[in-house]
Amino acid sequence: MSQLRFAVPFGVPSVLVLAALALLLIALGFRELSGVEPPGRRRGLLALRVASALMAFLCAAQPQWIVQRVEELPGRIAVLLDSSRSMQIRDGGEDRLSRAVQAAQRFYDGARDKPALFGFGADAQPLARAQLDAKQLTPGDDTRIVRALSTLTNGQMPELGAVLLISDGADRSPSFDPSQLGRLGVRVHTLVVGEAAEQRDVAIESVRIDGAAFLRQPVNIEVTVRSTPTAHDPVTLSLRSGSELVRETSIHFDDRGLATAQLSLIPTRLGRSVYTLSVPADADDTVPENNERAFQIEVTRERLRALLVCGHPSWDARFLRALLKSDPAVDLITFFILRTQNDNSLAAPDELSLIPFPTEELFEQHLKSFDLIIFQDFDFAPYQMARFLPRIHDYVLNGGSFAMLGGDRSFGAGGYGSTPIAEILPVTLPERAPYVEESEFAPDVAIEAAHHPLVELAPRLSDNLSAWQKLAPLSGVNLVQGLRRGAHALLVHPQLTAANGQPMPVLSVHSPGRGRSLALTTDSAFRWGMATAGRSGDASAYERFWDRALRWLARDPLLDSAQISTDRPSYGPASAMRVSLWLRDELYRPLSPGPFRLTVHDDRGQLVAEASAETDSEGRASLSLLAPPRPAAYTIAVQKEGAQQSLAEQGFVVEAGGDELANPRARPDLMRQIAEATGGEHWSAGAELPDASRLASSRTRALGNDVYTPFGGVAAFAALLVLLGLDWWARRRAGLR
Repeated sequence: MSQLRFAVPFGVPSVLVLAALALLLIALGFRELSGVEPPGRRRGLLALRVASALMAFLCAAQPQWIVQRVEELPGRIAVLLDSSRSMQIRDGGEDRLSRAVQAAQRFYDGARDKPALFGFGADAQPLARAQLDAKQLTPGDDTRIVRALSTLTNGQMPELGAVLLISDGADRSPSFDPSQLGRLGVRVHTLVVGEAAEQRDVAIESVRIDGAAFLRQPVNIEVTVRSTPTAHDPVTLSLRSGSELVRETSIHFDDRGLATAQLSLIPTRLGRSVYTLSVPADADDTVPENNERAFQIEVTRERLRALLVCGHPSWDARFLRALLKSDPAVDLITFFILRTQNDNSLAAPDELSLIPFPTEELFEQHLKSFDLIIFQDFDFAPYQMARFLPRIHDYVLNGGSFAMLGGDRSFGAGGYGSTPIAEILPVTLPERAPYVEESEFAPDVAIEAAHHPLVELAPRLSDNLSAWQKLAPLSGVNLVQGLRRGAHALLVHPQLTAANGQPMPVLSVHSPGRGRSLALTTDSAFRWGMATAGRSGDASAYERFWDRALRWLARDPLLDSAQISTDRPSYGPASAMRVSLWLRDELYRPLSPGPFRLTVHDDRGQLVAEASAETDSEGRASLSLLAPPRPAAYTIAVQKEGAQQSLAEQGFVVEAGGDELANPRARPDLMRQIAEATGGEHWSAGAELPDASRLASSRTRALGNDVYTPFGGVAAFAALLVLLGLDWWARRRAGLR
């Protein structure tokens, strides 16, 4: 292998400039020759000028030839067997995978030096001879030839010289260019299985979801259906949720056998929803599995709907309301109480009210429409709200969120100690005064809760504690008796203690029932923004705290302490799936190493699979499972061994069709191109493979580079001077300058 380069500074730009100068020198010399006679002398002078200019260019540009020295070595052969789902299609009486396995078995058994065996779908995995069985191979959801070949050539087999690729070539990667495989440095011999001829098939080729899915907002779906051969009669496309028919439309195919349909659906409940698209399958449809596609959408609220009730105007209320109104992700409804019924006034109450406080409408008719309710220094008694407090209590237990902020009309001072609200708060309330302590203080972070997202201003513990100490101090705190069972203190008072002798909670959280609650026992948290900015110029702590608090209360999945995820949202039947865990307790401390139990339940609630996992010191784990064989929607959950309640759940779909079967036609042309690009041989379906010893499998090893610079020595410079001298002398003899 040789390579040309130029040693002149700045590379190609300098070479182009030098070439232009050489051409200019030739052009000037040619123009002076118009009056020279005879023609033979004119041609001789022009030849001298061209030779001089060319020599000058070469001496200045310094071209170098780099020749790589290589050594030919014997190489080992590897068999790469395609076990993707498209290999399960029957072409005639036998499926493609069975034919591929038989060819691999014959090749392996007949080889004197046994080749390495690998199976692949999306990735290459080593195989033993005993695993060369169509019934034992795990089907892959994709065919990714480049990725599988790269896995073999990137250090897994340093002695690899050639690969025998046995596949149907049904790789639908949009960026797959066989010509680029020559860079792998190994020969790829190819044997194609499967028929290239198009078979009778109607398939849902692709499904595209338009954006995110929001509650009661239309979700647009674009569906492409392919017919082989082109169908002239329309077919019916159905969209179902479980057994319920959601939409149905008739589609018509164009001259290419393609049809595109636009559907829409309106989700009516939050959470995961699985939908199924289907077209009828004829009796002679060769791949009925691709007549159906399933997809899953996560339905969320477009905006977090929050109700903020403020007992009276204050700096704390003003700052919080301004922050929430500036957040485009929050749909805020605020009520400010400017006066009570006990205030003396010379005017009638209805003349002083901007709007009546709609207690019945808010807390009876529309309570469930809110994601979060905040009481900020608000006492309920003057507004005849006692009968609505049980509704708020039940709303939280059934999955709602509630926050109470401090002040002289909140917590015990607001008379909440004997109400149902007290049962959902993270703190227990005193029954008698004093209710409030007015002195300034800087709260301490509870060490065991330092990594909770509400108080984690910095990842490292020391940096986090230092960041909190730099915030402006707070003024005033509501006194509480202590934490309720199951609740956690995140910030505590540096001097005051609760009834149990523990530091007095300032910020605490709780998860009563299926809901969440927060208690911030001060009305001066705005100082983390305004006053801190005056001291340090940084007001972000206040905004960061409330951003995290809202997301935590609204159960943002990114802030879940325990998380389980799958590498893909959908799988083929019995295909490999990768599951990742990150398990932490309610204070976001890594859960101690397992064992943890994973369970998979189907859409009927039946247990279909289970496994165990051990987490590391960070609470993380990763393991491989097989997807269930029946197409359906499934939920995978993780719980502590012996416990009943799940720590985290995640949904996934098993579908009979999918991208791999959307267009499963074999591609012998692609397999031939792979062989040609890598210097390998190609065999068509049904051909007998030669003995392994007859296949070219040598490999090359680089020994170094030889660099030749023919115009960089004294001889080249001397030749340049001679040519320039001859050119000058000949032109003077001809009467030229």
